[in-house]
Amino acid sequence: MNEAVKSKEVGWGYHWPVMIIVIIASVLNWWIGHLVFTRVSICGIEWLDIVGTYLWALWWVFAFVVWGYWPFTRIKNLSSRGIVILGSAWFLGVLFWYLASKIVDLGTYGFPILAGFFFWIVVTDFSFHLWAKIPLPKKAVLNLLLWYSLVILTIIILPKPGQIPAWWFIPTQWLLGSGIIAYWTKDMKESEAGITFWAINVIVVALIIVFASLIKQYNFSLDNAYLALLSGNSLYFLIWFGAGCSFNWGVFVIFEGLPWRRIKPPTLGAIVGLISVLIISVIATLVSIAITKSIWPPTGPEDINYLLQAFVLVYAGVNWSFAIPLVFPSKRTGFPPTWSWESKV
Repeated sequence: MNEAVKSKEVGWGYHWPVMIIVIIASVLNWWIGHLVFTRVSICGIEWLDIVGTYLWALWWVFAFVVWGYWPFTRIKNLSSRGIVILGSAWFLGVLFWYLASKIVDLGTYGFPILAGFFFWIVVTDFSFHLWAKIPLPKKAVLNLLLWYSLVILTIIILPKPGQIPAWWFIPTQWLLGSGIIAYWTKDMKESEAGITFWAINVIVVALIIVFASLIKQYNFSLDNAYLALLSGNSLYFLIWFGAGCSFNWGVFVIFEGLPWRRIKPPTLGAIVGLISVLIISVIATLVSIAITKSIWPPTGPEDINYLLQAFVLVYAGVNWSFAIPLVFPSKRTGFPPTWSWESKV
């Protein structure tokens, strides 16, 4: 891309088409997934098949990005490359979900497997940049061996079902998507930056859990802290979490940190941005529940199918808010970032 075009400041209107595409793709993914998995089942649970396949597909997108888009680097046209990467990621996502169903009970171990894969790829390559200088394909082979080993160890070592609580994902998206962690750690060594990243992450997770507990949407118990961290006590909280994961990275990246990077100092702008996106997630949660409730009206107080469908809908947004900017890098999608918190706006 021409450097003059890359550095040119653009307004919100330039990026809105990408966000609209993300929303449309998410709704279509949710609806097509519903049509497919009500007819063809992999694990026997419709909503889990939908979520599992597109989260595993997204994980493969992450892996290809970590590997510098290898093995697709010979495709010079970025649009063609993006389509091939998406197709490959989806093929592998569905394939690995199917293969996993033949080995373990995905109703029990589906989320622990996916949570482990996302956690370890972020730890090794997005926060500590392990093996960054090792050439490909050697790096890819080492990565896969390490990730699979760590996921298996995690499931074995942690109490059943062996899942790493996923609440770290919202602050991770904020730190990486907003670019604020790069600003805060610019003068640190790589190891120090990685430790700082996770320290901030844990603090933000704790604040979210405390606040959610105060408003009765989360039930944290010291008597069984592990299980409390896994599920909380409210499907509404889980839907909000999915909505937060849908917006928290995509909004910052696609809109290039606007309007929050106009706020100075940068730390204040980033914090206001995080709070704003969390509020947007509440609105998205209410809208998603209203949509699914109108399609699947509950037959009684025990009928929560509409909430499960809302959960599936917001998680579709997680896939596409990441996938579209990552596999179609350009100024319009906002990835890779061409701005910083020190840039004049």
